[in-house]
Amino acid sequence: MDSIGMIEENIDCRSCGSRFDATASLVRNPQWVRAIISCAVIAMCFANFFLVTPDVSAQAVYSPDHPEVRALADDLVNYLKGAIKPNSQMNSRVLAALAVVQHSKRYNGSVPVSDPLVKQACDDVAAQVDEIIENEREMYMPCITIILLAETNARAYREPIKKLLRFLEDRQNPNGSYTYKNEGYKSCDMSQTQFAALAMFVAKLHGFDMDVQMAKRTLDWTLNSQAPDGGWAYKLKASGTANDPGFKPRSGSGAEVYEATPSISMSFAGGGTAYLLSDFLQLNKRAKSMSKSLSKKTIGLPKTVTFYVEPVDGKNSLLNKTGPLVQFDRGKFSNKVRAGNAWLERGFKVDRNVPFTCYYLFTMERYAYFREQAEGNVGNGNLVNWYDEGFKYLQEQRGGNSVIKPQSKENNIWSPALAILFLVRSSEVLNVEPAASRALGGQGFKKDSVLRTGANGLIRQVETEKNLSDLISMMKEGEADNEQLRELAEALKKQISEFRAKDDKSRGEIKAFLQSMIAARNYYRRLIAVRFLAGEQAMDNVPALLYALGDPDLRICIEAHDGLRLVSRKIDSMKLSELTRKNALRDPDALTAEESDSCRLEFNEMKREWTGWFLKIRPSAELLD
Repeated sequence: MDSIGMIEENIDCRSCGSRFDATASLVRNPQWVRAIISCAVIAMCFANFFLVTPDVSAQAVYSPDHPEVRALADDLVNYLKGAIKPNSQMNSRVLAALAVVQHSKRYNGSVPVSDPLVKQACDDVAAQVDEIIENEREMYMPCITIILLAETNARAYREPIKKLLRFLEDRQNPNGSYTYKNEGYKSCDMSQTQFAALAMFVAKLHGFDMDVQMAKRTLDWTLNSQAPDGGWAYKLKASGTANDPGFKPRSGSGAEVYEATPSISMSFAGGGTAYLLSDFLQLNKRAKSMSKSLSKKTIGLPKTVTFYVEPVDGKNSLLNKTGPLVQFDRGKFSNKVRAGNAWLERGFKVDRNVPFTCYYLFTMERYAYFREQAEGNVGNGNLVNWYDEGFKYLQEQRGGNSVIKPQSKENNIWSPALAILFLVRSSEVLNVEPAASRALGGQGFKKDSVLRTGANGLIRQVETEKNLSDLISMMKEGEADNEQLRELAEALKKQISEFRAKDDKSRGEIKAFLQSMIAARNYYRRLIAVRFLAGEQAMDNVPALLYALGDPDLRICIEAHDGLRLVSRKIDSMKLSELTRKNALRDPDALTAEESDSCRLEFNEMKREWTGWFLKIRPSAELLD
């Protein structure tokens, strides 16, 4: 066997088994949240705390931070560091290095760029990318290589990663699937396809651009290849045409019949890939943002420290695009994943008969993460205890020189490495901004500092203190970065005092500019405008604040409402309900449609009440449309 993995042709298919644009609109863009998440991750470096698994992903007994889980993960990492040698197979070294990286991100809050195993594996595989592209017969190795290089230092390994992304596009079957090189377009392989999808996702997370139609084709094939009963099979025969999902009439049947037998391992692969690619293509709003919850549970971050990560392919990369990236039949997606979920909920168990059991656990973790992201939970039945059951299985396998016994079709590197990726919940860790984890120690960062990634991917501190005049000028010219805007938004008291000391003419010009920013596309510009105009507490600013009550972002609506209470001195009246206030302050992407609509209804009613109050005081006032 010459791949990391995992599944070969001679295995019976029935038993086999991862910033933001400084100038783009952030109103509906979840990427600004990622920058804030990153701050929380850096805080962990300051305070030397471990990452905490969010409640939604915690199991009844175990989670990645349970002492027994941590002990097993630590033992496995220590084993790998001793077992990997310079002459070890490259696929084993790459997989082991990825396991070490994800373990360090989970438990140390840092990417171990100087770890000898990680550094040597990255440098060696980056140097051999052309050879991999020319000779690699499977997709496992190229895809794991993309993930390792991106997670370790996306900027330093930019060119090898981009070459491998082009390789992904070139090797895709016309119907969107992936398979072995020597099989051409005549077969479809769910196992290899899921790795290609994961590599696309991680590359996008790091700000790499690619053709989104590639991901759409893979999602189409994944859904089309589902068996009628809701499961997915390992390998399917196909004609090589663009629309062939891999069905074939059974001999003599007289009708098109699904030929391959679904397995639990490949059904996790199919369901997880469907959810992952839907997330990649931004087809559906996330019900949860577990990585944000994970980061928010770290403590010790100075409130005024901000963090900025520019995407590798620049500010206009896929990472900064809002809304669905392609047109897609969402009804088809919902129906297919619903059937797949029902199949898994009916038959879930940690299958001890799967020849690649640790690979199966790794696949199961990815399904659970992306389903939780999409739906808020992982379903019903025994499936709710997926992590507990997986850990108990690994505990049963403890023993021998490799800490756990190598599974039947996995060697003494693949089993422990894949077990680590399961234990640390690698999909969750991938979604914590990796560049933030490179701020090792954090010593010397000032309270009001702004942190940026340098050309080498490491964190550096930037002095960006600006007075009001400088920042207003930069905003007028479109030169202010989001971290500078955020810094101003957090320090407006000082800026308002400076504003009041200016002469009438200068004050009027600045106020007119700020009022015009109420309708800006950029979230931070609107936030600054609303906070500033509210903080001045002048009646002339009321029309602008009334306008902001209809802002697309509910957090701006809260700022405008509270500003009107200050201006009107109606602190104890005109109150929002506690539920609306709570939901409006949440991450917009974490709100359900019902929660968002309920908030919007109350803000609309509040806008009518505030407008009535203002027009009684100034009947001839002109309101903004």
